[in-house]
Amino acid sequence: MARDQRDLQRLADELAALTPDERTRVLADVQRRSRFRPLPKGFKPPVLKDSRGEWIGGNLRREDIYGDDGR
Repeated sequence: MARDQRDLQRLADELAALTPDERTRVLADVQRRSRFRPLPKGFKPPVLKDSRGEWIGGNLRREDIYGDDGR
């Protein structure tokens, strides 16, 4: 992680020194990594519940979700 302007300048110099193909691969890797950020510490996914804490999202039986098409 860049901590100050000198770090950013060094990274920019290194990126500029790459060949166009290497630069493309590096930027593609940066793009890929930015899509998969780790979840924050203590993250809990939202759950659809009513005020009593009961699931209200419908029946989760396989037959009810997929129907009777043999899945």
